[in-house]
Amino acid sequence: MASIHYSDMLLISIVLFITAAIFLHRRRRLPVMTPDLLLNIHRVHHLVTHILTLSDGTFMLKGPWFANIDMLLTSDPANMNHMLSKNFHNYPKGPEFHNIFDVLGDGIFNSDHELWEIHRKTTMYLLKHPEFHTLLETNIKSKLEKGLLPLHNFVSSHHQETDLQQIFQRFTFDAI
Repeated sequence: MASIHYSDMLLISIVLFITAAIFLHRRRRLPVMTPDLLLNIHRVHHLVTHILTLSDGTFMLKGPWFANIDMLLTSDPANMNHMLSKNFHNYPKGPEFHNIFDVLGDGIFNSDHELWEIHRKTTMYLLKHPEFHTLLETNIKSKLEKGLLPLHNFVSSHHQETDLQQIFQRFTFDAI
């Protein structure tokens, strides 16, 4: 009788785990799991949108138990308002987040608690200032007239194919 090697047992276990996870998920006994994402990686945005629609905008994504990557995903505006405005202090980013995005420094995207409050108040003051809107409008109009429209006219008159996403990203960067 042939002996079964450790690698064969591991492969069989993985296949059985993935099959069981898919079967149980299709019967809606488990929350969304990593195998679902892997099987639908080619349409992951559609899958997440579909699941958010079925779950009234919030669902739990269960990752492998050993990876500790369970995530709560939401598109519900009330949940977003709760987390980002009303109870921001209950959802700190923490030191791991800060280490990952260290390149951002201690700005609004990387800060917690009192420092975040200071950044938020300063940013809100600037965004609500009437002169900011006037300057923004003038700047965007100038970038449109001197940059985007002449480029569009040149490309269309020469019948050239163009990557609009790259052009709009550049326009956004220049306008900011």
